[in-house]
Amino acid sequence: MKISYILILSMLGLSMSNAQVTNQNFNEEGDQKDWSYSFTPYALLASQSTRVGGEQFSQSFGELSSLTNAGFQFFASVRYKRFGFSFDGTIANLGTTAAEGPLDLEVEIEQKIFDLVGSYSVYSTFETEENRVIDGWSIDIIGGAKYWRNGVIIDYSFSIDDIPLFEDTIEQPQDWWDMMLGVKTTISLSERVLLSSWLKFGGFGIGNSSKITHDFVYLNAFRVSRLITINAGFRNFRYRRVDGEGDAELETKVNVLGPFLGLSLIFNSEI
Repeated sequence: MKISYILILSMLGLSMSNAQVTNQNFNEEGDQKDWSYSFTPYALLASQSTRVGGEQFSQSFGELSSLTNAGFQFFASVRYKRFGFSFDGTIANLGTTAAEGPLDLEVEIEQKIFDLVGSYSVYSTFETEENRVIDGWSIDIIGGAKYWRNGVIIDYSFSIDDIPLFEDTIEQPQDWWDMMLGVKTTISLSERVLLSSWLKFGGFGIGNSSKITHDFVYLNAFRVSRLITINAGFRNFRYRRVDGEGDAELETKVNVLGPFLGLSLIFNSEI
């Protein structure tokens, strides 16, 4: 079943979502509130390269999207003064079929990816001055964990001259946690334009986690109204895993990159 195992692993990471909404307040300093909440549905238009053992695969966005039967990506956050918490979720159903000689494969993956992050702003200023170039900027330290779960179902059959010889089904769940640590910076160019980027590293080979992973995001957020922002940017995500031991050891490297688009609903309030 080496063929099917490689096929499964090449599909992992298809829906690597990630947070592209800002929970910073676009308003002037005197109008900012203690609490800020946001919810963002979004889409990552990614391409991907995967290396499993000695096999190398590359998929364009079109090829990856053809594997997705259904999916939803969203980002939710809450911020109180300098403290923040966010939840980034991907729920997707992926599937494909393949045939090689007498072997027919049908692979279905029910994928869930949950990214939980806490943050603290170590420096923040949004002072308004004459002839200013920027309205303010901030630096946050961030930390949390990313949870992966892939419920894999493989239906396979052998046939000769269209005469089935035997068939079977394999169900193989796979899940792991990656601890993540990083830094985020945000620059407000005006009341309506905000730039942000963040970089997280994680995994570190703890338990069943990835040996190493990193996640880089660049965001442009454009304020349409007090309640709505449009988000666009770029994301690059990589991870390296080693599964099994000895002769059964298998190394997997996944690299996902591409643009993203999202629409944020933002609410601010005081206690």
